Amino acid sequence: MIGRALGHYEVVGLLGSGGMGEVYRARDTKLDRDVAIKVLPDDLAADPGRLARFEREAKLLAALNHSNIGAIYGLEESDGVRFLVLELIQGETLAQRLQAGALPVPEALEIARQIAAALEAAHDAGIIHRDVKTANVLVTPRGGVKVLDFGIAKSTVPGGSLEATAEATGLTADGALMGTPPYMSPERIRGKEADKRADIWAFGCVLYEMLAGKEAFHRETVADTLAAILEREPDWEALPEDTPASIRRLLQRCLRKPPAERLQHIGDARIVLNETIAGSRQAAGDPTPAAVMPPPSIMRRLVARGLPAALVMALLAVAAFFLLSRADDPPPSPPTEPAYARTALAVLPFRNLSADAANAYFAGGLHDELLTQLSSVVALSPRGRASVMGYAETTKPIRQIAEELRVGTILDGSVQVVGERLRVSVQLVDAATDEQLWANSYDRALDDVFAIQSDVAQQVVAAVGATLGSGERQAMTEMPTANAEAYRLYLQGLDYYRRPGYLRQNNEIAQQLYEQALELDPEFALAHAALSQVHGRMHWLRYDPSPERVVAQREAAEAALRLAPELPQAHLAMGRWHYHGRRDWAAALAEYAIALRGLPNNAELVARIGYVHRRLGNWDEVYAAFERAAELDPRAADIFWDLGGNTYRFTRRFAEAIRAYDRALTLAPDIQTASLRKGWTYVRWQGQLDTLRVALDRIPRDAMLDNRESAAQTRAVLLLFERDAVSLLEHLESIRPDVLESQTSFVPKSLYAAWAHQLRGDEAAARLAFAAARERLDSVPRDLQDDWRVRESRGLALAGLGRREEALEEARWLEQSVIYRGDAFGGTSLAEGRALILAQAGEAEAALDEIERLLAGPSEFSVHSLRLDPRWDPIRDHPRFHALLAAHAE
Repeated sequence: MIGRALGHYEVVGLLGSGGMGEVYRARDTKLDRDVAIKVLPDDLAADPGRLARFEREAKLLAALNHSNIGAIYGLEESDGVRFLVLELIQGETLAQRLQAGALPVPEALEIARQIAAALEAAHDAGIIHRDVKTANVLVTPRGGVKVLDFGIAKSTVPGGSLEATAEATGLTADGALMGTPPYMSPERIRGKEADKRADIWAFGCVLYEMLAGKEAFHRETVADTLAAILEREPDWEALPEDTPASIRRLLQRCLRKPPAERLQHIGDARIVLNETIAGSRQAAGDPTPAAVMPPPSIMRRLVARGLPAALVMALLAVAAFFLLSRADDPPPSPPTEPAYARTALAVLPFRNLSADAANAYFAGGLHDELLTQLSSVVALSPRGRASVMGYAETTKPIRQIAEELRVGTILDGSVQVVGERLRVSVQLVDAATDEQLWANSYDRALDDVFAIQSDVAQQVVAAVGATLGSGERQAMTEMPTANAEAYRLYLQGLDYYRRPGYLRQNNEIAQQLYEQALELDPEFALAHAALSQVHGRMHWLRYDPSPERVVAQREAAEAALRLAPELPQAHLAMGRWHYHGRRDWAAALAEYAIALRGLPNNAELVARIGYVHRRLGNWDEVYAAFERAAELDPRAADIFWDLGGNTYRFTRRFAEAIRAYDRALTLAPDIQTASLRKGWTYVRWQGQLDTLRVALDRIPRDAMLDNRESAAQTRAVLLLFERDAVSLLEHLESIRPDVLESQTSFVPKSLYAAWAHQLRGDEAAARLAFAAARERLDSVPRDLQDDWRVRESRGLALAGLGRREEALEEARWLEQSVIYRGDAFGGTSLAEGRALILAQAGEAEAALDEIERLLAGPSEFSVHSLRLDPRWDPIRDHPRFHALLAAHAE
């Protein structure tokens, strides 16, 4: 090809060749510039599959626009030759650079940071590279990095994947591997379908190679290399001594063999690298300019160019150790002495071996009740349910699980129903020595499920060297009901109640099962307590906001207490009625304190005590409850993002809030609510919208999240803060519900439309929309007419219509609400809504009084809310407004 002309491209020299084509340097005579051209040789061009992949590479590259990805200029044909026209990049491949040995740690981390940024951009576009390796990374003389060669990349966008089914797994149609063996993930080697986590594996291999100076799984033959990938660990001792601990943890997570246990998002790797680099610079006394936040307009341009906003944000050096904390460390070297006491124990989810799916509840219910019994023993420190549930069907070794949960013993078991027999096998293992402390198998009638559960609990207590008090022994051995069928129905109800997502259907089924149990045994106190909690959840989540539901919650709790005055679950149920049904925080706290005496190690109960203190404004007690709950349930993502993250954000401890949200997302990357709350933290803290925008882009537009958070509403508020009226109106047209609702808002779409029309200066359209919003709010069911969320939105609609006195009446109603007056956590939402109504109705001084109060104490409010939200425009020019911004600048 050298010396040949392909159209207006003159081929100058060969740059390289590979399985997917040859790359040449060429001169573009039209534009007078040097380019690279990738040519598909004649023998490959004759293969329809190869030709399709070649064309697909062009389309995938065209879909990407990122500074760390080589650009494509075109796909052309000349004289029967098909070729890609690519950006010519000066430099050497990473493979060439590594021929001289390992790179200095700072240089390796900077290169890895840019590789991660490129892969994040590709993954966000739905593209998996599938051939990440040192030969496909080019380093420029100035230290820039370009990820090249998307020849076997795969699109995950619906309708965008052109490869054959076999190729989706990493195999060609004839069974040959696609990719480069030393960098292939275990699932690709096994011929299983691979996703973006295969790229994360390969990224880990590249980072390891840069630091260690050798491939992570290098062996003499390809077969031995593949076997090592499947069966061996890299030589961790080969990493240089000055490799930061955060990077060691990152590598170990990237190179975990099961994809489900691997790092889930390459963006998390980029954040760790950013923060480690920034921390190293700061430790060396280098005041890196990356720690300075650019203006939002610059942030927006960076995002538009494909650079994630978090790349800039992360350099604020929010401690990377929390993102990938000790709980995610790999198995340590065998300790010479036990790392944790035997009384610190974990009960792993029992494996369900029943052939009939209808009997699966036995495993889950028995496991849940056993955890409850063990949490009642003062001498034990069992890990909470949320932490252990992540180990269902795990393949991790015992020692690794013990280190992650910080326990000394682990109870493992299986449950099988065969006909009318219940077979349960359990074993208790010392994590430090792998010694079996106790084991047993039970083969009994189904009616004996409680007896089995009780015996296991007592044997575990004895085996770890703890003792039971007389009250604890009685609670552990006393049958909660004499009716075995009622107990089985209770276990089934518990299984549905515990299912993730708080789905209405699961709670309704749980209610029915508890009610059936009580029909068989009306004196079953534990079932009354459980039924009360279902009623409370149905009302609190507004699945059924009727007063009758609150009455049912109270009656069930009272029945439980009447039948079993000492039962901790009965006091827990009564506490939840005081909390959810009456909003009587002090009474709830008193009941929870009684329950805690019977369940001293119950993480859920400790967290609930924290939530009560949050309503009372006892912030030190909330922090203490969070720390204790996190100790008991160290892998409970909900505890970290809600009790931890939300509290820290509310009390303006923003950096700690970010760490808590990151911890939750490390434990459960699919918790979309946590991602959004993290985004809102940056909005309140720094007025930065990009993190929230990125989080929203990963969520379906109409998604309803946990706690009834609405992705559609969050996007509406974001567009409002951006003053993007056109996009806001388009967004409202594209979503289904006519009301955007969450636990803290009930806003008709027409109200958002009215504000959008105001931004456009179309007062006539705004007035029509305000009128439509008022009409919609006036038509809500009777149960919602005195809902503060409805009253707030109604006041804003009336203010928009110029009906000042009626709007002010709604503001007065909010001020008299028990939530406004007696809820330190939830009341600030009403205060902010009241201030908005006052501002819209022309009561500037009263609005500013409320704003000043909100800014002075804990709340969701901040000076950035004032700056960004256009609904404050009516008072924006007031001297006090500017004074408050200056006085409370973060």
